[in-house]
Amino acid sequence: MLTWSQKFRIRTWVLSSMWLVPVGFVFAAIAMAWFMPQFDDALSLKIPFTYSVSAATATLSAISSGMLVFTGFVFSVITFAIQFGSASYTNRLLRSISRNTGTKVALGVFVATFIYSLLLLADISPRGEGRVPNLSVLFAVLLVGVSVLVFLRLIASVTDSIRSGRVVADIGRSGRQVIEATFPLPVTADTPPSSSGAARYTPDTPGHEVGCPRSGGGVLQAMDLDGIVAVAEETRVTVELVPEIGEFVSTGAPVFRIYGASQTIAARLLDSVAFGDERTYRQDPSFSLRILVDIALKALSPAVNDPTTAVESLGRIEDLLLLLGSRWLPDGVCRDAQGEVRFVYRTPSWEDDLDLSLTEIRLFGASTPSVAARMRELLETLHGNVPLWRQAAVEEQMRLLDQATTESCQE
Repeated sequence: MLTWSQKFRIRTWVLSSMWLVPVGFVFAAIAMAWFMPQFDDALSLKIPFTYSVSAATATLSAISSGMLVFTGFVFSVITFAIQFGSASYTNRLLRSISRNTGTKVALGVFVATFIYSLLLLADISPRGEGRVPNLSVLFAVLLVGVSVLVFLRLIASVTDSIRSGRVVADIGRSGRQVIEATFPLPVTADTPPSSSGAARYTPDTPGHEVGCPRSGGGVLQAMDLDGIVAVAEETRVTVELVPEIGEFVSTGAPVFRIYGASQTIAARLLDSVAFGDERTYRQDPSFSLRILVDIALKALSPAVNDPTTAVESLGRIEDLLLLLGSRWLPDGVCRDAQGEVRFVYRTPSWEDDLDLSLTEIRLFGASTPSVAARMRELLETLHGNVPLWRQAAVEEQMRLLDQATTESCQE
């Protein structure tokens, strides 16, 4: 039976694999190349377009050779989009491009047309004159028409996907989905400020550390919260997750600390976390903010000098912070029915999210009038919409922005 971490890796691989969908289309093309000639013979329809053996062979040969070149050209277009997106915005967008279903389907249609035409050629020559599977050949021509339409759609999609407004909008939408899924509970006016549960919890005895088993280390991408709590309750111990979701963990570095003996659950705990080479959106609400900040920083660099893109990023950052400010942020402490602490993990606070979203942009963009003005507008909007006990952190950001703006004017 698969563990939680194995299921997570399989799901991630399926979603990000560029060749899985095209391979499915290839198998479909093979099946159609076997089925269509038999269907053609059984149906015996009179169709307006008929082919001789030589004409059908020439048509299918042209389609198969042309689609091979065409597919190579499409790969070049996709490579250009990847290079442009990485150079202009951030290389963290590459995962989003590889997960684009439209691109995978387009490649699948092109490859399927090539395979179908190539295999159908083998059915033409043995038939003899007058026994050409005309319907099968027309189906190959129809696939060419579908490929042209899919190509036009792909070009429009690729062109649209590298526009700055579309890039930051897609990241913002992904961020909202993750925040709504991770923090579903709204705050109320009398909700006390949340603090880090990991910082408040003080164990009575030293804990047993469980190191990262992944060779070369990796980024902690996700955890099975319910599974870890269930293991801790079953063995009556307290478990602490040392790194935060999205942090890199070196080989052998502590992943868990177990308080209360029971070192035998180490393997079960490691099966409840997933490591990878890079951060993912799934359980990492701060990742969207990180990408938007990176885009803004690159736009503010002297080599690019594009404050408009930085302002666009700040607009999406404001939207995500407003959503975060309206949600209850967990303190990172999970208790059992008797009130005993069973699991402790690190989670970003409201202050952490504000610092992540604004500090670096303020340092590099305070001297740019449009960026400084947009940050001021962002903070004023937050101040008027978040609960009272979260406004102090916003006011501190206002003070820091005023200070940075004043210093940049004096230079």
